Amino acid sequence: MTLTVAGSLWLVQKKARQLALPTLHSELWQAYQIHMAMDRLLLASQDLLKGKLVPDDLVVRVQVLRSLTQPLEGQHLFDFLPESRPAAESTLQRVISLSRQWDEQAQWGDAAATRQVAEQAAESLPRLQKPMHEVMVATNISLANELDAERQHLYDYFTGLGWALLGLLIGVSLLVLRLVGNYREARELSRNLTELNQHLEQRVTERTAELAEGQALLKQILDASPSDVVLADSSGKQVYFVNQRLMQRLSLDQASDFSLNRLFCNAREALHFREALLARHRVDDWEGLLAGEPPYWGVVSGRLLEYRGGPAQLIWSYDISLRKGMEQELLVLATTDALTGLSNRHAFMQRAQELLKTAERFDQPCTLLMLDIDHFKQINDTHGHQIGDKVLATLGELLKKELREVDIIGRLGGEEFAALLAQTDQIDAIQVAERLRASVEAMPLPRANGEQVRLTLSIGLASRHPAEPLEGALGRADAALYKAKSAGRNRVAWATN
Repeated sequence: MTLTVAGSLWLVQKKARQLALPTLHSELWQAYQIHMAMDRLLLASQDLLKGKLVPDDLVVRVQVLRSLTQPLEGQHLFDFLPESRPAAESTLQRVISLSRQWDEQAQWGDAAATRQVAEQAAESLPRLQKPMHEVMVATNISLANELDAERQHLYDYFTGLGWALLGLLIGVSLLVLRLVGNYREARELSRNLTELNQHLEQRVTERTAELAEGQALLKQILDASPSDVVLADSSGKQVYFVNQRLMQRLSLDQASDFSLNRLFCNAREALHFREALLARHRVDDWEGLLAGEPPYWGVVSGRLLEYRGGPAQLIWSYDISLRKGMEQELLVLATTDALTGLSNRHAFMQRAQELLKTAERFDQPCTLLMLDIDHFKQINDTHGHQIGDKVLATLGELLKKELREVDIIGRLGGEEFAALLAQTDQIDAIQVAERLRASVEAMPLPRANGEQVRLTLSIGLASRHPAEPLEGALGRADAALYKAKSAGRNRVAWATN
Protein backbone atom coordinates (compact mmCIF):
# COMPACT_ATOMS: atom_id res chain seq x y z
CA MET A 1 0.00 0.00 0.00
CA THR A 2 2.83 2.36 0.89
CA LEU A 3 4.58 1.59 -2.38
CA THR A 4 1.34 2.27 -4.29
CA VAL A 5 0.89 5.66 -2.61
CA ALA A 6 4.54 6.63 -3.09
CA GLY A 7 4.53 5.53 -6.72
CA SER A 8 1.30 7.42 -7.47
CA LEU A 9 2.58 10.59 -5.83
CA TRP A 10 5.86 10.34 -7.73
CA LEU A 11 4.06 9.92 -11.06
CA VAL A 12 1.72 12.87 -10.30
CA GLN A 13 4.64 15.08 -9.33
CA LYS A 14 6.62 14.10 -12.44
CA LYS A 15 3.69 14.82 -14.75
CA ALA A 16 2.96 18.12 -12.97
CA ARG A 17 6.56 19.28 -13.49
CA GLN A 18 6.34 18.42 -17.17
CA LEU A 19 3.07 20.30 -17.64
CA ALA A 20 4.37 23.31 -15.65
CA LEU A 21 7.30 23.95 -17.97
CA PRO A 22 6.90 27.58 -19.23
CA THR A 23 8.23 26.71 -22.70
CA LEU A 24 6.01 23.65 -23.21
CA HIS A 25 4.42 23.66 -26.68
CA SER A 26 5.67 27.17 -27.51
CA GLU A 27 6.84 26.17 -30.99
CA LEU A 28 3.98 27.94 -32.79
CA TRP A 29 4.57 31.15 -30.82
CA GLN A 30 8.31 30.94 -31.63
CA ALA A 31 7.59 30.50 -35.33
CA TYR A 32 5.21 33.47 -35.24
CA GLN A 33 7.80 35.62 -33.45
CA ILE A 34 10.43 34.69 -36.06
CA HIS A 35 8.01 35.63 -38.84
CA MET A 36 7.38 39.03 -37.23
CA ALA A 37 11.12 39.58 -36.61
CA MET A 38 11.78 38.82 -40.30
CA ASP A 39 9.22 41.47 -41.30
CA ARG A 40 10.78 44.04 -38.97
CA LEU A 41 14.31 43.18 -40.21
CA LEU A 42 13.15 43.60 -43.82
CA LEU A 43 11.69 47.03 -43.07
CA ALA A 44 14.83 48.04 -41.16
CA SER A 45 17.06 46.87 -44.05
CA GLN A 46 15.02 48.88 -46.55
CA ASP A 47 15.19 51.95 -44.28
CA LEU A 48 18.97 51.55 -43.91
CA LEU A 49 19.45 51.30 -47.68
CA LYS A 50 17.34 54.47 -48.04
CA GLY A 51 19.45 56.23 -45.42
CA LYS A 52 16.59 56.44 -42.89
CA LEU A 53 18.21 54.17 -40.30
CA VAL A 54 21.59 54.05 -38.58
CA PRO A 55 23.57 50.78 -39.00
CA ASP A 56 23.62 49.93 -35.28
CA ASP A 57 19.78 49.82 -35.23
CA LEU A 58 19.93 47.14 -37.94
CA VAL A 59 22.46 45.20 -35.85
CA VAL A 60 19.85 45.16 -33.04
CA ARG A 61 17.21 43.75 -35.44
CA VAL A 62 19.63 41.03 -36.62
CA GLN A 63 20.44 40.08 -33.03
CA VAL A 64 16.72 39.90 -32.17
CA LEU A 65 16.11 37.51 -35.10
CA ARG A 66 19.12 35.41 -34.08
CA SER A 67 17.93 35.20 -30.45
CA LEU A 68 14.58 33.84 -31.70
CA THR A 69 16.01 31.26 -34.12
CA GLN A 70 18.81 29.96 -31.90
CA PRO A 71 16.50 27.95 -29.53
CA LEU A 72 15.07 26.11 -32.57
CA GLU A 73 18.45 24.72 -33.68
CA GLY A 74 18.39 20.95 -33.36
CA GLN A 75 14.66 20.86 -32.51
CA HIS A 76 12.23 18.70 -34.44
CA LEU A 77 9.14 20.82 -34.92
CA PHE A 78 7.54 18.63 -37.55
CA ASP A 79 7.82 15.15 -35.97
CA PHE A 80 4.04 14.86 -35.56
CA LEU A 81 3.03 15.86 -39.11
CA PRO A 82 0.79 13.26 -40.80
CA GLU A 83 3.07 13.48 -43.83
CA SER A 84 6.52 14.93 -44.33
CA ARG A 85 6.88 18.56 -45.46
CA PRO A 86 10.47 18.97 -46.65
CA ALA A 87 9.78 22.51 -47.91
CA ALA A 88 8.81 23.73 -44.44
CA GLU A 89 11.84 22.08 -42.85
CA SER A 90 14.23 23.52 -45.46
CA THR A 91 12.66 27.00 -45.09
CA LEU A 92 13.15 26.96 -41.31
CA GLN A 93 16.75 25.76 -41.67
CA ARG A 94 17.35 28.48 -44.28
CA VAL A 95 16.05 31.19 -41.89
CA ILE A 96 18.19 29.83 -39.04
CA SER A 97 21.27 29.71 -41.28
CA LEU A 98 20.73 33.27 -42.56
CA SER A 99 20.18 34.63 -39.03
CA ARG A 100 23.40 32.96 -37.85
CA GLN A 101 25.33 34.27 -40.88
CA TRP A 102 24.02 37.84 -40.50
CA ASP A 103 24.62 37.86 -36.75
CA GLU A 104 28.28 36.93 -37.31
CA GLN A 105 28.61 39.45 -40.16
CA ALA A 106 26.86 42.50 -38.62
CA GLN A 107 29.08 44.16 -36.02
CA TRP A 108 28.61 47.29 -33.93
CA GLY A 109 30.19 50.30 -35.61
CA ASP A 110 30.93 48.43 -38.87
CA ALA A 111 28.71 50.35 -41.29
CA ALA A 112 30.01 48.60 -44.43
CA ALA A 113 29.36 45.08 -43.12
CA THR A 114 25.97 46.12 -41.77
CA ARG A 115 24.98 47.61 -45.11
CA GLN A 116 26.00 44.37 -46.83
CA VAL A 117 23.74 42.48 -44.42
CA ALA A 118 20.92 44.92 -45.22
CA GLU A 119 21.33 44.25 -48.94
CA GLN A 120 21.28 40.50 -48.39
CA ALA A 121 18.23 40.74 -46.12
CA ALA A 122 16.37 42.99 -48.56
CA GLU A 123 16.99 40.40 -51.29
CA SER A 124 16.40 37.17 -49.31
CA LEU A 125 13.59 37.93 -46.85
CA PRO A 126 10.80 38.75 -49.35
CA ARG A 127 11.24 35.27 -50.88
CA LEU A 128 11.05 33.65 -47.44
CA GLN A 129 7.90 35.38 -46.14
CA LYS A 130 5.38 33.09 -47.85
CA PRO A 131 7.40 29.88 -47.15
CA MET A 132 7.69 31.03 -43.51
CA HIS A 133 3.89 31.19 -43.39
CA GLU A 134 3.90 27.53 -44.49
CA VAL A 135 6.33 26.81 -41.64
CA MET A 136 3.79 28.31 -39.19
CA VAL A 137 1.00 26.19 -40.71
CA ALA A 138 3.11 23.02 -40.51
CA THR A 139 4.11 23.87 -36.92
CA ASN A 140 0.45 24.35 -35.99
CA ILE A 141 -0.53 20.99 -37.50
CA SER A 142 2.39 19.19 -35.84
CA LEU A 143 1.61 20.82 -32.49
CA ALA A 144 -2.08 19.85 -32.75
CA ASN A 145 -1.14 16.22 -33.46
CA GLU A 146 1.35 16.23 -30.60
CA LEU A 147 -1.31 17.56 -28.22
CA ASP A 148 -3.70 14.80 -29.35
CA ALA A 149 -1.03 12.19 -28.63
CA GLU A 150 -0.34 13.67 -25.21
CA ARG A 151 -4.07 13.83 -24.48
CA GLN A 152 -4.37 10.11 -25.25
CA HIS A 153 -1.32 9.41 -23.11
CA LEU A 154 -2.84 11.36 -20.21
CA TYR A 155 -6.07 9.42 -20.59
CA ASP A 156 -4.22 6.10 -20.33
CA TYR A 157 -2.12 7.43 -17.47
CA PHE A 158 -5.06 8.60 -15.37
CA THR A 159 -7.01 5.41 -16.12
CA GLY A 160 -4.16 3.40 -14.63
CA LEU A 161 -3.91 5.85 -11.74
CA GLY A 162 -7.64 5.40 -11.09
CA TRP A 163 -7.26 1.64 -10.83
CA ALA A 164 -4.33 2.14 -8.46
CA LEU A 165 -6.40 4.49 -6.29
CA LEU A 166 -9.27 1.99 -6.29
CA GLY A 167 -6.91 -0.66 -4.97
CA LEU A 168 -5.64 1.83 -2.41
CA LEU A 169 -9.22 2.58 -1.35
CA ILE A 170 -9.90 -1.12 -0.81
CA GLY A 171 -6.72 -1.47 1.25
CA VAL A 172 -7.59 1.60 3.33
CA SER A 173 -11.08 0.25 3.92
CA LEU A 174 -9.68 -3.02 5.25
CA LEU A 175 -7.26 -1.10 7.43
CA VAL A 176 -10.07 1.04 8.81
CA LEU A 177 -12.08 -2.05 9.68
CA ARG A 178 -9.08 -3.44 11.53
CA LEU A 179 -8.56 -0.18 13.36
CA VAL A 180 -12.23 -0.02 14.36
CA GLY A 181 -11.94 -3.47 15.89
CA ASN A 182 -8.81 -2.51 17.80
CA TYR A 183 -10.42 0.71 18.93
CA ARG A 184 -13.38 -1.12 20.43
CA GLU A 185 -11.07 -3.40 22.36
CA ALA A 186 -8.99 -0.52 23.75
CA ARG A 187 -11.83 1.95 24.33
CA GLU A 188 -12.61 0.87 27.85
CA LEU A 189 -8.96 0.94 28.88
CA SER A 190 -8.28 4.41 27.48
CA ARG A 191 -11.51 6.16 28.61
CA ASN A 192 -10.15 7.37 31.93
CA LEU A 193 -6.85 8.52 30.44
CA THR A 194 -8.73 10.38 27.72
CA GLU A 195 -10.82 12.26 30.26
CA LEU A 196 -7.71 13.32 32.20
CA ASN A 197 -5.84 14.52 29.12
CA GLN A 198 -8.80 16.04 27.31
CA HIS A 199 -8.53 19.46 28.84
CA LEU A 200 -4.75 19.66 28.38
CA GLU A 201 -4.98 18.51 24.77
CA GLN A 202 -7.66 21.06 24.07
CA ARG A 203 -5.49 23.88 25.40
CA VAL A 204 -2.43 22.67 23.49
CA THR A 205 -4.47 22.37 20.29
CA GLU A 206 -5.92 25.85 20.65
CA ARG A 207 -2.52 27.39 21.36
CA THR A 208 -0.87 25.52 18.49
CA ALA A 209 -3.62 26.63 16.12
CA GLU A 210 -3.21 30.24 17.24
CA LEU A 211 0.55 30.15 16.67
CA ALA A 212 0.15 28.42 13.30
CA GLU A 213 -2.48 30.94 12.21
CA GLY A 214 -0.30 33.86 13.28
CA GLN A 215 2.76 32.54 11.46
CA ALA A 216 0.76 31.68 8.36
CA LEU A 217 -0.87 35.13 8.35
CA LEU A 218 2.51 36.86 8.80
CA LYS A 219 4.04 34.80 5.98
CA GLN A 220 1.06 35.54 3.75
CA ILE A 221 1.34 39.27 4.47
CA LEU A 222 5.10 39.32 3.80
CA ASP A 223 4.74 37.29 0.61
CA ALA A 224 2.01 39.67 -0.61
CA SER A 225 4.05 42.74 0.33
CA PRO A 226 5.30 44.89 -2.58
CA SER A 227 8.69 44.96 -0.82
CA ASP A 228 11.37 42.25 -0.74
CA VAL A 229 11.74 41.07 2.89
CA VAL A 230 14.36 38.95 4.68
CA LEU A 231 14.83 38.09 8.37
CA ALA A 232 18.18 36.68 9.56
CA ASP A 233 20.35 36.62 12.66
CA SER A 234 22.71 39.53 13.27
CA SER A 235 25.65 37.71 11.67
CA GLY A 236 23.63 36.89 8.54
CA LYS A 237 24.65 33.22 8.70
CA GLN A 238 21.25 31.90 9.79
CA VAL A 239 18.33 33.03 7.63
CA TYR A 240 14.87 32.66 9.17
CA PHE A 241 12.68 33.95 6.35
CA VAL A 242 12.88 35.24 2.77
CA ASN A 243 9.64 36.18 1.03
CA GLN A 244 8.76 34.58 -2.28
CA ARG A 245 9.27 37.74 -4.34
CA LEU A 246 12.92 38.04 -3.25
CA MET A 247 13.52 34.29 -3.69
CA GLN A 248 12.42 34.56 -7.32
CA ARG A 249 14.29 37.81 -7.97
CA LEU A 250 17.62 36.39 -6.71
CA SER A 251 16.96 32.85 -8.07
CA LEU A 252 17.40 31.31 -4.61
CA ASP A 253 16.67 27.61 -4.18
CA GLN A 254 16.21 27.97 -0.42
CA ALA A 255 16.17 30.77 2.16
CA SER A 256 19.56 29.76 3.60
CA ASP A 257 21.23 30.74 0.29
CA PHE A 258 20.52 34.43 0.97
CA SER A 259 23.29 36.87 1.91
CA LEU A 260 23.83 40.60 1.56
CA ASN A 261 26.40 39.87 -1.15
CA ARG A 262 23.63 38.13 -3.10
CA LEU A 263 21.35 41.16 -2.65
CA PHE A 264 23.80 43.90 -3.69
CA CYS A 265 25.62 43.87 -7.02
CA ASN A 266 28.70 45.38 -5.38
CA ALA A 267 30.26 43.45 -2.48
CA ARG A 268 31.82 46.63 -1.06
CA GLU A 269 28.41 48.31 -0.92
CA ALA A 270 26.98 45.25 0.87
CA LEU A 271 29.78 45.55 3.46
CA HIS A 272 29.09 49.28 3.97
CA PHE A 273 25.37 48.63 4.43
CA ARG A 274 26.05 45.92 7.05
CA GLU A 275 28.50 48.16 8.92
CA ALA A 276 26.00 51.03 8.93
CA LEU A 277 23.21 48.74 10.20
CA LEU A 278 25.35 47.34 13.04
CA ALA A 279 26.57 50.82 14.00
CA ARG A 280 23.23 52.69 13.93
CA HIS A 281 20.81 49.75 14.51
CA ARG A 282 18.71 51.08 11.64
CA VAL A 283 19.24 52.16 8.04
CA ASP A 284 16.57 53.96 6.02
CA ASP A 285 16.32 54.39 2.25
CA TRP A 286 19.77 53.16 1.22
CA GLU A 287 19.78 53.52 -2.57
CA GLY A 288 21.91 51.11 -4.60
CA LEU A 289 22.17 48.72 -7.53
CA LEU A 290 20.67 45.36 -6.49
CA ALA A 291 21.22 41.92 -7.98
CA GLY A 292 18.66 40.36 -10.26
CA GLU A 293 18.11 39.32 -13.86
CA PRO A 294 18.76 42.01 -14.93
CA PRO A 295 20.19 44.11 -12.02
CA TYR A 296 17.89 46.90 -10.88
CA TRP A 297 17.95 50.05 -8.76
CA GLY A 298 16.40 49.63 -5.34
CA VAL A 299 15.97 51.29 -1.94
CA VAL A 300 17.04 49.13 1.03
CA SER A 301 16.15 49.63 4.71
CA GLY A 302 17.12 47.60 7.76
CA ARG A 303 16.44 47.22 11.52
CA LEU A 304 18.18 45.34 14.31
CA LEU A 305 15.67 43.56 16.58
CA GLU A 306 15.30 40.53 18.85
CA TYR A 307 13.98 37.25 17.48
CA ARG A 308 13.90 33.83 19.16
CA GLY A 309 15.84 35.17 22.09
CA GLY A 310 18.73 36.58 20.08
CA PRO A 311 19.70 39.59 17.92
CA ALA A 312 18.40 39.57 14.38
CA GLN A 313 18.25 41.88 11.38
CA LEU A 314 15.13 42.67 9.36
CA ILE A 315 15.92 43.95 5.85
CA TRP A 316 13.46 45.03 3.18
CA SER A 317 13.80 46.70 -0.21
CA TYR A 318 11.71 47.78 -3.16
CA ASP A 319 12.34 48.38 -6.86
CA ILE A 320 12.80 51.99 -8.05
CA SER A 321 13.95 51.17 -11.61
CA LEU A 322 10.91 52.93 -13.08
CA ARG A 323 11.71 56.09 -11.16
CA LYS A 324 15.36 55.91 -12.22
CA GLY A 325 14.32 55.48 -15.84
CA MET A 326 12.04 58.50 -15.65
CA GLU A 327 14.84 60.54 -14.07
CA GLN A 328 17.16 59.57 -16.92
CA GLU A 329 14.53 60.46 -19.53
CA LEU A 330 13.95 63.83 -17.89
CA LEU A 331 17.70 64.44 -17.80
CA VAL A 332 17.97 63.71 -21.53
CA LEU A 333 15.00 65.97 -22.30
CA ALA A 334 16.47 68.75 -20.16
CA THR A 335 19.94 68.64 -21.75
CA THR A 336 19.30 67.70 -25.40
CA ASP A 337 18.17 69.80 -28.34
CA ALA A 338 15.21 67.87 -29.75
CA LEU A 339 15.83 68.78 -33.40
CA THR A 340 19.55 68.02 -33.73
CA GLY A 341 20.21 65.61 -30.85
CA LEU A 342 23.08 67.84 -29.66
CA SER A 343 23.41 69.45 -26.24
CA ASN A 344 21.09 72.41 -25.75
CA ARG A 345 22.46 75.81 -24.71
CA HIS A 346 22.22 75.15 -20.96
CA ALA A 347 23.88 71.73 -21.17
CA PHE A 348 26.61 73.02 -23.51
CA MET A 349 27.48 75.88 -21.16
CA GLN A 350 27.66 73.55 -18.18
CA ARG A 351 29.82 70.89 -19.89
CA ALA A 352 32.05 73.49 -21.56
CA GLN A 353 32.74 75.17 -18.19
CA GLU A 354 33.78 71.79 -16.75
CA LEU A 355 36.12 71.16 -19.69
CA LEU A 356 37.65 74.65 -19.33
CA LYS A 357 38.27 74.02 -15.61
CA THR A 358 40.08 70.77 -16.46
CA ALA A 359 42.15 72.50 -19.15
CA GLU A 360 43.02 75.30 -16.71
CA ARG A 361 44.08 72.82 -14.01
CA PHE A 362 46.40 70.84 -16.30
CA ASP A 363 47.39 73.82 -18.52
CA GLN A 364 46.04 72.17 -21.66
CA PRO A 365 45.08 74.01 -24.87
CA CYS A 366 41.46 74.02 -26.05
CA THR A 367 39.66 76.02 -28.73
CA LEU A 368 36.10 77.27 -29.00
CA LEU A 369 34.29 77.27 -32.38
CA MET A 370 31.24 79.39 -33.12
CA LEU A 371 29.43 78.12 -36.24
CA ASP A 372 26.62 79.84 -38.11
CA ILE A 373 24.74 78.75 -41.25
CA ASP A 374 25.02 81.39 -43.96
CA HIS A 375 21.75 82.90 -45.20
CA PHE A 376 19.65 80.50 -43.13
CA LYS A 377 16.71 82.91 -43.03
CA GLN A 378 16.74 82.88 -46.83
CA ILE A 379 16.59 79.06 -46.80
CA ASN A 380 13.52 79.17 -44.53
CA ASP A 381 11.84 81.92 -46.56
CA THR A 382 12.55 80.25 -49.92
CA HIS A 383 12.09 76.56 -49.16
CA GLY A 384 10.01 76.53 -46.00
CA HIS A 385 10.70 75.76 -42.35
CA GLN A 386 10.46 72.00 -42.92
CA ILE A 387 13.52 72.10 -45.20
CA GLY A 388 15.18 74.44 -42.71
CA ASP A 389 14.65 71.93 -39.92
CA LYS A 390 16.12 69.16 -42.10
CA VAL A 391 19.17 71.35 -42.75
CA LEU A 392 19.69 71.88 -38.99
CA ALA A 393 19.28 68.18 -38.22
CA THR A 394 21.68 67.19 -41.02
CA LEU A 395 24.28 69.65 -39.77
CA GLY A 396 23.93 68.25 -36.26
CA GLU A 397 24.59 64.72 -37.54
CA LEU A 398 27.64 65.93 -39.47
CA LEU A 399 29.10 67.66 -36.40
CA LYS A 400 28.68 64.53 -34.30
CA LYS A 401 30.36 62.49 -37.06
CA GLU A 402 33.28 64.83 -37.76
CA LEU A 403 34.19 65.79 -34.18
CA ARG A 404 35.48 63.56 -31.37
CA GLU A 405 33.55 62.21 -28.41
CA VAL A 406 35.66 64.29 -26.02
CA ASP A 407 34.62 67.50 -27.80
CA ILE A 408 31.61 69.42 -26.49
CA ILE A 409 29.03 70.21 -29.21
CA GLY A 410 25.82 72.18 -28.77
CA ARG A 411 23.14 74.17 -30.52
CA LEU A 412 22.96 77.61 -28.92
CA GLY A 413 19.81 78.64 -30.75
CA GLY A 414 18.43 79.10 -34.25
CA GLU A 415 21.15 78.36 -36.81
CA GLU A 416 23.99 79.02 -34.36
CA PHE A 417 26.14 76.12 -33.08
CA ALA A 418 29.21 75.91 -30.86
CA ALA A 419 31.95 73.33 -30.27
CA LEU A 420 34.70 73.26 -27.65
CA LEU A 421 37.67 71.18 -28.86
CA ALA A 422 39.62 69.56 -26.03
CA GLN A 423 43.46 69.56 -26.12
CA THR A 424 43.44 71.40 -29.45
CA ASP A 425 45.75 74.33 -30.28
CA GLN A 426 45.28 77.05 -32.88
CA ILE A 427 46.83 75.16 -35.80
CA ASP A 428 44.84 71.97 -35.25
CA ALA A 429 41.63 73.93 -34.60
CA ILE A 430 41.93 75.78 -37.92
CA GLN A 431 42.39 72.48 -39.73
CA VAL A 432 39.29 71.05 -38.00
CA ALA A 433 37.26 74.17 -38.81
CA GLU A 434 38.30 74.14 -42.48
CA ARG A 435 37.41 70.46 -42.71
CA LEU A 436 33.97 71.18 -41.21
CA ARG A 437 33.42 74.11 -43.57
CA ALA A 438 34.36 72.01 -46.62
CA SER A 439 32.23 69.06 -45.45
CA VAL A 440 29.18 71.31 -45.04
CA GLU A 441 29.71 72.86 -48.46
CA ALA A 442 29.90 69.38 -50.03
CA MET A 443 27.16 67.89 -47.86
CA PRO A 444 24.18 66.41 -49.78
CA LEU A 445 21.00 68.21 -48.77
CA PRO A 446 17.31 67.65 -49.52
CA ARG A 447 15.82 69.19 -52.59
CA ALA A 448 12.95 71.65 -52.33
CA ASN A 449 10.65 72.46 -55.24
CA GLY A 450 13.07 70.66 -57.56
CA GLU A 451 15.98 72.91 -56.53
CA GLN A 452 19.13 71.82 -54.71
CA VAL A 453 19.52 73.55 -51.35
CA ARG A 454 22.98 75.10 -51.06
CA LEU A 455 24.57 75.40 -47.67
CA THR A 456 27.73 77.11 -46.42
CA LEU A 457 29.10 77.73 -42.95
CA SER A 458 30.95 80.61 -41.32
CA ILE A 459 33.14 79.75 -38.33
CA GLY A 460 34.81 81.90 -35.67
CA LEU A 461 37.58 80.47 -33.45
CA ALA A 462 39.04 81.51 -30.12
CA SER A 463 41.64 79.67 -28.04
CA ARG A 464 41.48 79.49 -24.24
CA HIS A 465 43.15 82.30 -22.31
CA PRO A 466 44.43 81.60 -18.80
CA ALA A 467 41.77 82.16 -16.11
CA GLU A 468 39.30 83.35 -18.76
CA PRO A 469 35.62 82.49 -18.11
CA LEU A 470 33.58 80.71 -20.76
CA GLU A 471 31.62 83.88 -21.52
CA GLY A 472 34.83 85.66 -22.51
CA ALA A 473 35.85 82.92 -24.93
CA LEU A 474 32.33 82.89 -26.39
CA GLY A 475 32.47 86.64 -26.91
CA ARG A 476 35.82 86.46 -28.73
CA ALA A 477 34.69 83.52 -30.87
CA ASP A 478 31.47 85.38 -31.70
CA ALA A 479 33.47 88.43 -32.76
CA ALA A 480 35.60 86.20 -35.00
CA LEU A 481 32.40 84.75 -36.48
CA TYR A 482 31.15 88.25 -37.23
CA LYS A 483 34.49 88.94 -38.96
CA ALA A 484 34.02 85.82 -41.12
CA LYS A 485 30.51 86.94 -42.02
CA SER A 486 31.69 90.44 -42.93
CA ALA A 487 34.50 89.05 -45.11
CA GLY A 488 32.02 87.27 -47.37
CA ARG A 489 30.88 84.20 -45.40
CA ASN A 490 31.81 80.53 -46.04
CA ARG A 491 35.14 81.02 -44.30
CA VAL A 492 37.01 80.60 -41.03
CA ALA A 493 38.19 83.56 -38.96
CA TRP A 494 40.43 83.61 -35.87
CA ALA A 495 39.93 85.88 -32.87
CA THR A 496 42.63 88.57 -32.91
CA ASN A 497 42.74 89.17 -29.15
